[in-house]
Amino acid sequence: MATNNKVIALPFAGGNKYSFNGIEKHVPKKIDWITLELPGRGSRFKESLLDRIDHMVDDLLSQMIPHIHDENYIIYGHSLGTLLGYELAKKITEKKMNKPMALFFTGRGAPGFNRFDNKKSILPSPLFWEEVNKIGGLPKEILECKELLDLYYPIMISDFKAIEDYDYLPMEVPFTFPIHIFMGKDEIGIGNEKTSLSGMKAWQTETSDNCTFELLEGDHFFIFKHAESIAKRISQIAMGSFSIY
Repeated sequence: MATNNKVIALPFAGGNKYSFNGIEKHVPKKIDWITLELPGRGSRFKESLLDRIDHMVDDLLSQMIPHIHDENYIIYGHSLGTLLGYELAKKITEKKMNKPMALFFTGRGAPGFNRFDNKKSILPSPLFWEEVNKIGGLPKEILECKELLDLYYPIMISDFKAIEDYDYLPMEVPFTFPIHIFMGKDEIGIGNEKTSLSGMKAWQTETSDNCTFELLEGDHFFIFKHAESIAKRISQIAMGSFSIY
């Protein structure tokens, strides 16, 4: 018998299991929020970093399995977490496991869309952080602290390498559950490593169910500026009460 509805959350590049605390605190207690954590950060800091999406997905799936046997759940991912959530949903579907009720993704265009026009994972630290700053790729409190930058550099390099080396393989049959996409208005545009509207709208091809889109004020980390609104929407979707009408 299913327990509380669940949110399985997947952080952005450099993120850990505490990355969504600001959003999670606005989620009702009747929803179980579980943020997964990749090796090499947070409580798994001593483990070796992963720099391939498929290896990351295998690790995350092994963490998910105890939580999704017969429960109602959604997958939430931001940025890198969006890509990981998409590939996790593919693997769950392929393995005929209990599928999510929906996917809720923020901060990234469709999986076939590449936002970066140059490889950042090969850059030395100063140049790398300049590039990350341009795209709003880390919260400002981290970018303004040298000690944190030194700590995060190898983590971010491995995460960016995973994104840059990712090969998109379209599904023969799209998902049969809805996908909900939120992005910051400042992320949308042409050139300068922006996400085009077509790059965002291409998510529609990944599901035969509804695919919704919404833009909120802000840059790549708009989710923290709108933490309460994001939490409300996630909660509605997790409880099956979200309507597009």
